[in-house]
Amino acid sequence: MSEVLMIFVGGYILLSLILIPFQYRYVEQMEKMRKANEMKGISQGEMMENMKFEEQVLHANVQGSMLFILPNILATIIYKVKHRDRTAK
Repeated sequence: MSEVLMIFVGGYILLSLILIPFQYRYVEQMEKMRKANEMKGISQGEMMENMKFEEQVLHANVQGSMLFILPNILATIIYKVKHRDRTAK
């Protein structure tokens, strides 16, 4: 039983590592959208309402899927670390 669990956990970690670049691009794009809309005075809720239906579905799947939790967290951490000095200025 523990071997099966180790295989499952190892597979999830491997999948997470493969998904990090995709999630990073997603986080980067959402941050660009947030900053652009912030300059226009549009709130995050309004930004989501202004998205096309397909974009809303993709966003909900990326944010809500249990499969993407670890890669999403890791990609967000990587993004914040890489852009830390830019936001501090």
